[in-house]
Amino acid sequence: MEGDDLQLRHVRERLRLLFDTHLSELQYDTLKPAVGEVVIHEGAEAERVLLVVSGELTIEMQDGSGRPRVLATVGSDELLGEMALIGDYRHSASVRVSHGPAELLSVRADDLLQASLYDSELVMQLLALSSARCRRANGQLSLMLEALDALARRDRPTLSRCCKTLSSEADRALNRAADLLEGLVQDPWAS
Repeated sequence: MEGDDLQLRHVRERLRLLFDTHLSELQYDTLKPAVGEVVIHEGAEAERVLLVVSGELTIEMQDGSGRPRVLATVGSDELLGEMALIGDYRHSASVRVSHGPAELLSVRADDLLQASLYDSELVMQLLALSSARCRRANGQLSLMLEALDALARRDRPTLSRCCKTLSSEADRALNRAADLLEGLVQDPWAS
């Protein structure tokens, strides 16, 4: 997953440069949301794309019982909400400020799409960002499925390796997943 992180970092840096290039042409607002504030709502129509200047935000999805589950944490130079520009124009997750102070640049989605019509490199970097995030999520999902399989087979060495890898990630959501998996080993109900 380290290679994926390096690729994602490179894509973010390149996208930030392109975004900065277009910023003079785009109308944008600077937002300074408070800690706990939701800046993108799951299921809402995509009207804007956000660029994180500072702060930390969590990406959350509601589970089957309606509780928010943290999928990831993001920080500076992350672009948020761009996935909704392709497809049904609805956000697939909510984004909440978890640590501040947060500063975000808010660009109208239509303006970013308009800019992308004239800049194929911008389009390629937006696609590269989505692709890198998808690869990373696939790797994480595969690791969690391997851990669940190891748990079912009571294969502690494999489960420990998976949990150690998840815990080594900087993302708190993955650290929490590793803690939950390790907790299942200790839980007598799992026996």
